Amino acid sequence: MKMKNTRPWLLAGLLAGIVVLAVVFRPAPDDATDTAPDEPAHETTDSSGVADAASASDANATAGSATADADGSTQPDSPPRSGRIISAQHEVTYSPAQVDSHARRLFGTDTPSANHGVDIYQLEFESIDLSGQPTTVYAQLFVPRLSEPAGRPVYVFGAGTTGLTDLCRTSREHEAGVNWGLYRNHLLAHAGQGIIGILPDYMHFGDPGELQPYFVPAAEGRVMLDAARAVYGFFSVGYHGAVPLRAPFLAGFSQGGHAIFAAANMAASYAPELDIAGLIGYGATTNIEDIFREFTVVAAPIIYTYARLYGEDRFDPAVMLQDRWLNNLAIDVRRLCILGLQDYYPWGPDSFFRPDFLRSLRHRSLAEDFPEIHAILQENSTGLSGHGIPALILQGGNDVVINLDDQQRFVSQLRDTGSEVRYLVYPGSRHDTRQIGFSDALDWMLDHAELQEHRP
Repeated sequence: MKMKNTRPWLLAGLLAGIVVLAVVFRPAPDDATDTAPDEPAHETTDSSGVADAASASDANATAGSATADADGSTQPDSPPRSGRIISAQHEVTYSPAQVDSHARRLFGTDTPSANHGVDIYQLEFESIDLSGQPTTVYAQLFVPRLSEPAGRPVYVFGAGTTGLTDLCRTSREHEAGVNWGLYRNHLLAHAGQGIIGILPDYMHFGDPGELQPYFVPAAEGRVMLDAARAVYGFFSVGYHGAVPLRAPFLAGFSQGGHAIFAAANMAASYAPELDIAGLIGYGATTNIEDIFREFTVVAAPIIYTYARLYGEDRFDPAVMLQDRWLNNLAIDVRRLCILGLQDYYPWGPDSFFRPDFLRSLRHRSLAEDFPEIHAILQENSTGLSGHGIPALILQGGNDVVINLDDQQRFVSQLRDTGSEVRYLVYPGSRHDTRQIGFSDALDWMLDHAELQEHRP
């Protein structure tokens, strides 16, 4: 990706790779250690309609042309071999008891009992970066061990924020012994219930000299869709046992919610052979302005990413950030993974943004006061293209990252654009609803998988 003209605070980031990574070895205040409250979820009224099903067995698209996006990135009309598996290596086999042992770190006393053992594979597959060039994506594939062949749902999962650099990549979490969300444990729990799961790293994780294109829909969406293609490519070579059902589910927590709705927006043009069965958002963060208002912990890496992508003449951090956060922005966002970001940056906007920008943000008047910045934030919000894919949104009643009013607004807009949406609110739960919503998500997925498989 070609960078726009830069200022000294951005150029400093090119030297920041030598800064030692700050890792905080403590559970995140709003991380995967949340426990389930006693109250059941509150459900809002559903709209009607379920998307048609179609085969998604073709894992590799043929080469084609590309068109330019507004930000200068390219969108392949027919991606060259996107999702092609580069390598696949068996890592480990877990018995049901071992699956339960790993899942217990995430679920505690409410750990679901595994019905199956699980094989984990390390995959490398091909995707397309923002400049239109092939790039390698790393993923973990979780395959339930079945006694005889049977069709099983495919669960493509996007992780929450871990950081910008390769040292913060999702797949490093269990290797480093830290708790950034226990995403591997989450996928193991699903595979123990008979679900085929894949956990991709985000784009450019695995490239030490590159940064994740953070909250950039084109990058996130391609990774999610190409991960689904990689699953079908893996099973196309004659794997015996679990058989992937023809329509995958895309699921994501926090940033992963942004990623799955980015994928939904672009699926018809980027991966038309995939008929997505449904979307599952756990505390999904789809609107960037909402994130800026509610959870400024992750605003700094978003601002840094967009300034590099669009150029500071269009997206200027100096207009938004107080000097304390501006002066070392490039170094700080590169040296910190999510726990360090949570320790370093304020959790609210008052001490983070400049007064004029903060006032416009609170009054929802960025379109009038900062039109260029507003346009870029809207361009990178996701989910409301009219894709029509069914969705399940699992929201914590005490979420400090995305509040109930903002999530309800998104749900209403999603319904208005043609999607069937089931919206569950868990009173007392915080941002991470993966544990308390596990059974609800599993039941919804199995119901929609059955509906898909019975359509012509």
